[in-house]
Amino acid sequence: MATTIQTQKSPDKQTELVEEFNKILIKPKEFFGKFYTTNGLLGKMTAMYLENEIEVQKLLNEANDRGVTKSDIASILKTLKNQSKLIKKQQLLPVIKSTIKTYIQDAPVSDQAVLPSGYFFTQSQGISYSYDPDKDDVPVSLCPIFITEIKHNKSTNIYYVTLSWKEDDVFKSITKEKNFIAKKSLIVDLASHGFPITTTNADKIINYLFAYENVNSHCIDKIAVTDKLGWTDDMEGFLWGNRFLSRQDHASPPDKKPSMMFFGSAQGDEQIADGFRSKGDYQTWISLVNEVLIYPDVAFLLYASLATPLLPVLGSQNFSLELSNQSSSGKTTALLLGASAWGAPELHSSSFVNTWYATPVWIGRAASILNGLPLYLDETKLVHSQDRRDRAGDIVSKTMFMITSGRDKARGNLEGTARTESFRTILFSTGETPSLDATNDGGLRGRLIDLWGNPFLKTDNETKSIVDKINWTIQDHYGHAGPRVVQYIIDHKDQWEFWKEAYREANGFLCSSESMSPIEMRLSEYFAFVTTAIPIIHAALPELRRDRPVKELLESVWNRSRKEAREADIGVKSMRLVYDLILNNYDMFYTREKYSQGIKWSANQFIGMIDIDEAGNWTFVGLTTSTLQELLQKNYFKLEEIRLKWKSKGWLDLNNTSKGFQRQVPIPGTSDKSHMEKLNLYCIKKEAFTFEE
Repeated sequence: MATTIQTQKSPDKQTELVEEFNKILIKPKEFFGKFYTTNGLLGKMTAMYLENEIEVQKLLNEANDRGVTKSDIASILKTLKNQSKLIKKQQLLPVIKSTIKTYIQDAPVSDQAVLPSGYFFTQSQGISYSYDPDKDDVPVSLCPIFITEIKHNKSTNIYYVTLSWKEDDVFKSITKEKNFIAKKSLIVDLASHGFPITTTNADKIINYLFAYENVNSHCIDKIAVTDKLGWTDDMEGFLWGNRFLSRQDHASPPDKKPSMMFFGSAQGDEQIADGFRSKGDYQTWISLVNEVLIYPDVAFLLYASLATPLLPVLGSQNFSLELSNQSSSGKTTALLLGASAWGAPELHSSSFVNTWYATPVWIGRAASILNGLPLYLDETKLVHSQDRRDRAGDIVSKTMFMITSGRDKARGNLEGTARTESFRTILFSTGETPSLDATNDGGLRGRLIDLWGNPFLKTDNETKSIVDKINWTIQDHYGHAGPRVVQYIIDHKDQWEFWKEAYREANGFLCSSESMSPIEMRLSEYFAFVTTAIPIIHAALPELRRDRPVKELLESVWNRSRKEAREADIGVKSMRLVYDLILNNYDMFYTREKYSQGIKWSANQFIGMIDIDEAGNWTFVGLTTSTLQELLQKNYFKLEEIRLKWKSKGWLDLNNTSKGFQRQVPIPGTSDKSHMEKLNLYCIKKEAFTFEE
């Protein structure tokens, strides 16, 4: 009996298919994966193959000419042939109407799901295929296999499938990119996860899964996923761990699947997401917090933590906040209290809290999945470097720079540039010494709020009892306040513009002082952000005590943060080195007094010159380039950066005899035919050392 395959395609649809084909051909090395993960493309190409094999072969030949490997072309062509044969055979076979749950009641599929035509369950619940009544059945699998979910990441346009199979009377599942079930060399790798496949039945299972998806596409769960935690691209929803917060989902019944789910690109991403969860009850946690809001640093850290989702809402920049003090002062406890607003405040793999004992790559990847959620790293002394050229302080500085920039380090691979992720977060850190003191990177001062001191003000038995109570309570009660704040922000989207204006006004007010340095003005933006967030947080958490004026809280923290930033000025720090060099090596500086004693200038004996007049007053100290270069390098400063800093402060004594940062200084006793020898020296004015007064 002749069989007519209904595959005729309109010219418009064929043109559309060719355009879609060419679109994924732009990057030949990614073509194979995208061919199978682009939703519907395989089915459309199969239909085209049934209608006109020659046109399909032309397209594949063109793909080969543009860089797609012959093996990939052969694999795709084999798939198209197999799918075409399957469609033809299925049109000759009777359609089985019985649902899968008629045979396997505990199958994790829809009540409407059926086996494709020609497939049937064996007595042991395996799957076989009958393509000809006069020939033996073809075994496909010894156990039932289903596609239970299809996930789609709209940002990357990658599709994923969840496969479920029965093992020891229990259904197991695994989720992989869709191209895994389209290529034999990929799908056999699932055997290491227990999936029932070998090279013998791989082709049969690929054909079965294609047919299964085709016949059950209407009842397979389709789920939108993202590899980012926090705000979605449209700012309409927020992924707090594995729970999606939005206006619609907030009112949905608990058993309804959310409209968006998190699906990490690596297993470590899932571990971070799992840490954002709740335990215990909100009332116990809020009662504890109300007891400790009397401590300014603890209160400020907690407010900043809860304010993190407002970063993209208010348009504020990322920043870092650090508690620094000697060990056993409660700084880690304060850090974990802030983390407990969002989830499990534990320093292990199942939490989103970590230590600085992590590679810069890990920290960058962890930050890159956050879009409105905080990042926690405890104890900078644990910082780990795989590159011996980097000091610990410099690694911390580079990390905090990366956090402020909002982008991970750009990387490349054999196929070109890798995708660089942006993120919105606040880094919360602790250390025994301020990070501002551990590095000579001056730019860090405007990116870090450093709070040096005991967060609980003192260390005694009373404080110890408070710290112990916090640690005991947050072990069992956490993850309630953060999602409440997020839900309030979502539910009041009509007020976002008003909040933005309030932030601008607060920023303008804090920056209004004429005596503020650029560093202080940048820090004021972060304080304006937290100031604006505090009333929003209280509105979201009405149980939070509000008897302490915000101004009183901020003044304490603000003044100390400004002081830490000023004292970490690399211009001052480097000038102290010069001051100490002069005090400890005064005999190595040439003066008029030495000239009067008959001592001649020698570059091997002296490292600089001090200009002292007849009255005993000196005006400047001149250092040779080699002396200053060696001093700064030994202390991890950069000459180019320091001399710019000194010049901007007016500390260099310059004249018109030399361009740049040095001046020509006549050396007494070096006359040659009425001309004294002149040296180019870095000449530092006396007032540059007034910091010691």
